[in-house]
Amino acid sequence: MVLSFAIVSLPFNPVKLAFLVAWVYLCLYFVQRVQFSPLVPEKYKPTANIVTLFVGPLLLLILLIVDTIKKSAEGKGGFFEIARQQIQKALADRRSAEPVRQADSTISLLNSSGSELKEIYGHGDNKGQARHVLFLTEQIIANALEQRASDILIDPKDDATYTVRLRIDGFLRTVKQLKADTCKAIVNSIKAVSSMDISEKRRPQDGAFMAKRGEETASFRVASAGVLNGEKLSIRVLNKDAGVFALADVGLTKKQCAVVERAIKKPSGMILICGPTGSGKTTTMYAILNQIDRLTRNVITVEDPIEAVLPEASQIEVNPRADITFAKTLRSILRQDPDVICVGEIRDEETAEIALRASQTGHLVLATIHCDSNATALVRLLDLGVSPLLLSSGLSLLVSQRLLRRLCKRCKRRARLTQSLIQELRKKGLGHKHIFDAAGCKYCSKTGYFERTAVCDLLIITDQIKENIANNKALVTELRTQGNKKDRANLRWEGLKKAASGITSLEEIKRVVG
Repeated sequence: MVLSFAIVSLPFNPVKLAFLVAWVYLCLYFVQRVQFSPLVPEKYKPTANIVTLFVGPLLLLILLIVDTIKKSAEGKGGFFEIARQQIQKALADRRSAEPVRQADSTISLLNSSGSELKEIYGHGDNKGQARHVLFLTEQIIANALEQRASDILIDPKDDATYTVRLRIDGFLRTVKQLKADTCKAIVNSIKAVSSMDISEKRRPQDGAFMAKRGEETASFRVASAGVLNGEKLSIRVLNKDAGVFALADVGLTKKQCAVVERAIKKPSGMILICGPTGSGKTTTMYAILNQIDRLTRNVITVEDPIEAVLPEASQIEVNPRADITFAKTLRSILRQDPDVICVGEIRDEETAEIALRASQTGHLVLATIHCDSNATALVRLLDLGVSPLLLSSGLSLLVSQRLLRRLCKRCKRRARLTQSLIQELRKKGLGHKHIFDAAGCKYCSKTGYFERTAVCDLLIITDQIKENIANNKALVTELRTQGNKKDRANLRWEGLKKAASGITSLEEIKRVVG
C-alpha cells in the first residue's frame, strides 16, 4: 500500500505571522516600560505611549542611544552604566535579604564578664540536651539580629506551649512556638548568661548580655517577670548603629537639621527630645551627639543603659543597685568641667531641676522625656514641680518625634487616590504623583514596609515663648487643651511631605499620627 502526502499550501506565511505576534507583544511590553521610564518627561508620556504602540522597540532604542550619548558627554555614564550599577545593587540587596541559616554556629552569647554561654552547659550530665538548648537559644538570638528586631518576647501561651515573638519595625511577629519544657530551659539559659537568678521565677529581675559573631558585637537588655502559666522574658536589642547615625540618617529634613545644628553650636541651653516609648528618641539623641566635635568639647553622658559607644565621650551607666542614679550622677558630672551633658531620660523633679540649672550655667544639655508632644513635655515638666521661671530660662529647643515605616522599595505600588484627596493635597502644595501604597513581597516579609524613619516637629523656644511660660499661667491651660492637637497637626504635615516624596504611605501616617 502506497501512502501519498499532499503538500497543502497555507494562505499565510507562518514565519511572518509569528513575527507579527512577537512585534505586537513587544510593543505592548515597551508601552509599559515607557510609562515608568525616567527618560520620558511626564507630560510627554501619553504621546510616547501611542507612538510606542506602533514603533515598539525602535522608540526605546532611540531613547537609550540619546541618553547614553548625553550622559557620556556629561561624564556621568549612560544607560548601560546605570543598569550595571542597579544590577550590582540588586545582587547586594538579595544577599542581604537571604533567609537566616539555622544553627548559626558562629554566634556566641557572653555575659558581662566575657564568659560564653556554652561554658555553662559544658559540665552538665545530659550534654545532648544541653547542646540542643544552646543551639535553640543561639538560633533565636541570631534570627532576631538578622531580621532587625528591636525586641524579643518569650512568654507562655498556655501550660504546654511558649511563643517567641520579634518586634520588627514596631510590629510583633510570632516566629516560633516551643514546648514549655524546652522553652523554660531556654529562658534559664538566657537568665544565666544575663547574670540573673535562675531559681527565682516570680520576682521581676533585670540583666544584660552580649552576642558576638565574627567582628560584630550586639548588646541586649533582659527583663523577666512571673506571669500566668510560667515566666515571661523580654529582651531589648540595643541599637549598636546609633553611634554612627547623622541627623539626615534619622529622618530630619534639611531645614530641621539646620535648626538643630544652630542649637548645638550654642554654649548653653537644653535640647529636649520627647515622644512615646519606642519612638526613636535615643537614636536621635546619639545623632545630635555625632554632630558635636567631641575633641574640642568635653561630652559626658548619663544613660540607662549605654546603647552605643561614642568615641571621645565619657559615658556613665545608671545602676540603682549601686546607688548610681541620674540625679546623683548629674551632681558629680558638674564638677568634671563638662561642655555638653547628655541625660538619657528625665524621670523626676530632681533630675529635671539639675539638668535645667546646668543649662543656665554654661552647659549644653541634651535630654529625653516620655510624653506625646512638645506641649505635653512642657506640661509634664511643670507637673514634676519645675518652676516656670527655671523652665523658661533653661529650654532652647523641643523636638517631638514618631517613627514611620518606610515603604519597601521593591514592591511599593502607585496609590489610587480619589479626586477629592488629590485636590486636598494640591491645596496644601503637595504633589500626588509620587504617593505609593504598600504591596508586600518576600524581601519585606509580605508587609510592604522595610525599616523606619523619624518624623519630627521642632519648637524653638523664642523670647516670647520664654516670657509666656514664665509669666502667663493661662498658657499652661492652653497647652493642656490645645497644644497636643497643634503638635499632632505639625507631625501630620511633616508626615505628608514624606508620603509625597514616596518614603511612606498615607495609611502609615494615619496609623502613627492620626
